[in-house]
Amino acid sequence: MGVRGLTTYIATNAERFLRPFELHDCSLVIDGDNLCIQLFVRSEEQVGAFGGNYDHYFRAVVAFFELLAKCNVQPYVLLDGGYERNKLKTVCSRMLGRIQIVKYVKAVSNRTIIPLLIREVFVDALRAMRVPFMRCLFEADNEIAILARKLNCPVLSYDSDFYIHNVKYIPYVTITHKIYRRVVESEQKYTIELVDRKNKGRDRVLAKQGDGDIQPDQIQEAFCYLDCSLYTIEQLIGSEDSLNPEMLPLFATLLGNDYIERRVLSRFYSTMKVGKVSRKVAPQQRRIVAILKWLRHHSVQSATKTILNQVQDKRRDALMRQLRGAMYGYNCEECTSYEYFGFQDEAEAEGNADNFLEHFEDDSSEAIVEQELVDEEKTLETDSVSEEIPDEEDDPESASDETEYAESEKEEEQDCELSCFTWEPWLVDIYQAGLTPRFVVDLYHSSQYINYPQVENIAKPDSNEICYNILRYIFALLKSSNRGHNFRYLTRCQNVAHYRWVKFQEVQLPEFISFHPNKEKNMPLLKVAFDELANCEDVFLKLHELPINQRLYFLCIIYWAFKSDSVSCIHVHALILCLIQLQYVDKHLTNKSRDQKVFQTNLKTYLDTQKKSFAKSSTPDLRQNEDETTTQIIKRLSTAVKKPEATLSYEILLPHFSIPERNYRRHAEFDREVAHTFAELQAVMLNVFTLNALLRHPFEPLRVHEFYNGLFIHNLYQSLKTRSDPMEYIRRTIFRYSSTLSALHLVFYEFVIGLVPRLKNSHHTISVKSKPKKKSKNSKRMSSNRKRQDVELNKDEVDADSDSDEFSDVNNMFHQLMISGQ
Repeated sequence: MGVRGLTTYIATNAERFLRPFELHDCSLVIDGDNLCIQLFVRSEEQVGAFGGNYDHYFRAVVAFFELLAKCNVQPYVLLDGGYERNKLKTVCSRMLGRIQIVKYVKAVSNRTIIPLLIREVFVDALRAMRVPFMRCLFEADNEIAILARKLNCPVLSYDSDFYIHNVKYIPYVTITHKIYRRVVESEQKYTIELVDRKNKGRDRVLAKQGDGDIQPDQIQEAFCYLDCSLYTIEQLIGSEDSLNPEMLPLFATLLGNDYIERRVLSRFYSTMKVGKVSRKVAPQQRRIVAILKWLRHHSVQSATKTILNQVQDKRRDALMRQLRGAMYGYNCEECTSYEYFGFQDEAEAEGNADNFLEHFEDDSSEAIVEQELVDEEKTLETDSVSEEIPDEEDDPESASDETEYAESEKEEEQDCELSCFTWEPWLVDIYQAGLTPRFVVDLYHSSQYINYPQVENIAKPDSNEICYNILRYIFALLKSSNRGHNFRYLTRCQNVAHYRWVKFQEVQLPEFISFHPNKEKNMPLLKVAFDELANCEDVFLKLHELPINQRLYFLCIIYWAFKSDSVSCIHVHALILCLIQLQYVDKHLTNKSRDQKVFQTNLKTYLDTQKKSFAKSSTPDLRQNEDETTTQIIKRLSTAVKKPEATLSYEILLPHFSIPERNYRRHAEFDREVAHTFAELQAVMLNVFTLNALLRHPFEPLRVHEFYNGLFIHNLYQSLKTRSDPMEYIRRTIFRYSSTLSALHLVFYEFVIGLVPRLKNSHHTISVKSKPKKKSKNSKRMSSNRKRQDVELNKDEVDADSDSDEFSDVNNMFHQLMISGQ
């Protein structure tokens, strides 16, 4: 949720609030969504706008959890669920900010745009590492804090909320991604080593205490650890003149969070006096110091009454509800994940929330207004020098504030209607297991869908529009037990950098369909979602000829090609090349470095040797006999790929994993049309992935990191679109060292073309136009004889080309220039 300004305040005073900590041999509760984003930012050396390098990100997540395993740390990951109703205003604000970024983003951006499928890849990495995790129905912060207290272990996140929760908190930015090893003989004799994970036995000694080497038989303790910093609540509230811990939720509320805007309390700020605060401190930091000092003179009850006294009667009840709701969240002790992860309570824990709410139940709002807090005011007025808390917010008496309170009352009525909401067990089971994306709860519980835009062309409809029919079907399945037929869809506007709500009404399953949520692999209902495909039956029949892990992905490609007019055979070529790279080339590489210089330096001798000994082989037959299926062909070809040809092909493909130099130029162009088309594919992948999960996986789940690297695909597209014959270029240039990989590419390509015939003739060559040169004064004096000679020269060049076709490289757009210069 976030407490405004608190992270900066703690970081500015880190020496007071954070202490060094060695993380090892313990449990660790992890804020999953926060870590997901932090690892994405860390894994991207240069943030690009190409839609997600999912294979690279997957390896980064796996590497992080390997660090924890090496230090004997047992992680428990909790993921966020749907959006709560009273957070919708914050969601809209963030949506607007995201749209503004998308509108002006360049190929190389300094603004982080989270790829659409990043959370699904994060979950796949957790499964690969066998890390226990659970997706919460709504925001996970409270669940994280409660579980950490029950397990008496730290929390890993980078969210200011955890400075308020009574937990041991490790801010992610303080943790190192290096393993240290401490070897102890005694308190006076030990060593600290930096573990070299790549080369065992080559650890470097960083620190040493005591004389002589430590003998193996004298070691009392040895452990690996991650260096980080730890925060506890006592470091904020202090020991002398301390703040009561139960005041901290109110402190966070006064600073402002996602539920209560600071301007709502601006009148309160203007009347509150505090002791002298240094002017060297930034305004927001002075606000934090001032509120902490003020709260030390109050109880929860008296502080709340003072705040409400500064609010008009008609708004007091609404503000009271907001205060209670926000503060309840910090004190709730219900913990679903404790049992979910297999723990059992020895005794029933007593929650603090009920005790906390007793402060509000003794007095009515009228009594709060009448009570005068004379003692507290006199105490504060004794300060010889005082100042008002700085406030830069708008006047709460504005018309927008009137609207805010009206919306708050409306939300309260809606929440009352949903207070007896019951969850269907089948949905809770697959949702907590992370088998569906988080938006499923929004549709099921709140009948709304939040569509954050990808990097796309804002002049066109949002990239998710081609999936409206699938989205309707998902909603109809979720609401099949007659829970409602309408939902709202928040998305961006077309041409305008703003958001809008779209209403979907009367969304129901067809009468002939009966949904049984516990039925495994419900293939018939999956087919219903794609019945708009003219050859739907043929598509599903053909998909079963592919390897099982590829079927859902190719279903997405076929549907995308059918729904989007922008898709051409070049897009398909790029996607297939990426699939071959990630599934068939990568597995033969001992080093998957995407750095071209590092790869060529490490393997220079091997590459040179293989190129010298390379003997061009004939292209293998696609089908050895008439009975051979597509699955058998793919299996035969993939097993025939050897390490040398895979490595040599990788050297050719490797540059496409890097952002081209031209994109770093100040006024570099960014092909938004291409970005939009591939964004549509990702939208299809997310919706089809969700539908497949709700129907109990008729196809094997889609593992995105095995298919998609946005930068690689974008670069391949830009290269292939300039070729007059892309297939020939792939065969003779990209896979010139591997006829087997070339044949594999052809199998996949013909599979798609066979089901979407229009793609076969969808390639348009890109002509290369030279910039016109400015005419000089001398050029105007050119004689008619010279012009005639130029015409004859051009004619001769054309004739020469026609006589030497066998030497013409049709895939090199500069070939004619080289010939004319000879």
